[in-house]
This record gives sequence, structure tokens and C-alpha cells, in this order.
Amino acid sequence: MIEQYRGYEIKVYWSNIDLGYVFCVFSMDGKGIMESGTYFYEENAWIGARETVDRYIEVKERGLDRWTI
Repeated sequence: MIEQYRGYEIKVYWSNIDLGYVFCVFSMDGKGIMESGTYFYEENAWIGARETVDRYIEVKERGLDRWTI
């Protein structure tokens, strides 16, 4: 599934390799920003993805190092 959230695109999908749900975050121009670890439940992956985008935006606004996410 795909969702637009705060100017970013989130994709959540089932990974047969990891045997769980994984999310990827992309900028609107299609640049990959981050991929998650495995989540057992799809809803938890969506929550984690939105929280990650929120933290990423906060880091960018404060001018902090990306790795402090």
C-alpha cells in the first residue's frame, strides 16, 4: 500500500525474505530516504513509518545531523 504523508511517500509491503511488513519512505521526487526493519503487523509498520517521517522532518527543520533520527 502507498500513502502520501506530510510531503513524503510511504510504501508498506510484505517481505517474503524478512517474513514481515517493511516500510520505505521516498521524497516526492522519488528519492529513497529510508527502509525499515521488519514489523509483525502491518498497522505497526504504518505507525512506525509516520513516526519516522515526523522525526525526519524535525531533524531537517533543526538542521541536525540525519543520523540523530
